[in-house]
Amino acid sequence: MLNKHAIWLPGQGSQRVGMGKVLSERYAVVKDALEEANEALGMRLDNLMYEGPMTELTRTDNAQPAILALGVAMYRVYSQEWGYTPEIAAGHSLGEFTALTCAGAITFPDALRLVRCRGELMQSAAAAGIGAMAAVNGPSSDVVEKVCMDISTECVDGSCIVVVSNINSEQQTVISGHKKAVFEASERLSTHGAAVIPLQVSAPFHSPLMAPAAEQFAEVLSSVSFGGLAFPVVSSLTGLPYKNTAEIPELLAKGLTDPVNWPSVLAYQKSIGVAAAVELGPGSVLKRLAQREEMLVLSFDDKEDEAHLAGASKPREAYSIELLNRCLAIATCVRNRNWNASQYEQGVALPYRRVQQMIETLQETGGKVEEAHVRQALTMLESVFATKGTSAEEQERRLARLRTEFGLRSLPDVSLAKRPYTYAGSLL
Repeated sequence: MLNKHAIWLPGQGSQRVGMGKVLSERYAVVKDALEEANEALGMRLDNLMYEGPMTELTRTDNAQPAILALGVAMYRVYSQEWGYTPEIAAGHSLGEFTALTCAGAITFPDALRLVRCRGELMQSAAAAGIGAMAAVNGPSSDVVEKVCMDISTECVDGSCIVVVSNINSEQQTVISGHKKAVFEASERLSTHGAAVIPLQVSAPFHSPLMAPAAEQFAEVLSSVSFGGLAFPVVSSLTGLPYKNTAEIPELLAKGLTDPVNWPSVLAYQKSIGVAAAVELGPGSVLKRLAQREEMLVLSFDDKEDEAHLAGASKPREAYSIELLNRCLAIATCVRNRNWNASQYEQGVALPYRRVQQMIETLQETGGKVEEAHVRQALTMLESVFATKGTSAEEQERRLARLRTEFGLRSLPDVSLAKRPYTYAGSLL
């Protein structure tokens, strides 16, 4: 089983034609969930998801229920078929509705109707054509926010508002507001070395310009009954878990005007010792956002990750060929700080080739992976770390991730697991 982990639910923009089709053919719970969505909305949402056209699926009022429906369907496979339970959950913008639904705070039919309504309100705002959004890659969110504030305060009539709408990672911030203000901010940020990409939306989501839509949505939310949470859900606005059900409608309404702060979600997750996550929904956007984080992230919509999740959920041998191959992958990607060719051949290349040959033999003979095989792979890693000059901290991080990924409480006791190694030669 996958150890202590979170589930992450993506937001709008992750939709694609064909989403959920193969899964509905493989898992009855997925087909049933999408049929339930059809009934709740009074439309063939599944047909739109499977066949498009993309122009219709991308409409905010269609994309939001489609993404939520697939996220909930995947959660049912994850929980009912595979037997997983998350430590916490979090969703990016729209994904917060999916997270709350998975946790039991909102019924599936209510959630579908809520996000359909949310999408209609947002679509109406888009029809006004006054807003724009852009992704800013490079500068910190503080730099981006300073530029936005400067532009907004320079405008005396309030017709050129631009704000930070999404902090997705240390490298990416999204801005939102009036078209001319977003354009001006984009120009100024480009001079700071930013790579600015205009987004294909016509409404300024997560900005004060969405206040009228937020007010209308708050009225809709007031008519919904919210239940208790089966597990904590972290708000993407505050970076903290919901304290009680009373907070839910307030924060969901604010989600239309207030910025998403995804790094704060990851910071909270790390603070409670959760170093892994499973992304449930179309695509792998949240997995990509976490690439620079020291955590294991598996995406249901990635074939290899799905196979690992499904396999890890069932009783199996403690050790596998996949574990041995992952040791080889670690040996390859660890940075080399030792350029002595002879030492590299003896300490890296030779033990690496021996483990490769061992794996090939096991595959050819169909042999069972025993503890002795894992010991040899770990001994190879020991030699690679020592020769390449890998720090003790990095060694421990990589071993911890190896244990987490394969659901192991511990690894066979070799010196690698007991003491740090450092290369004694010159380090470059």
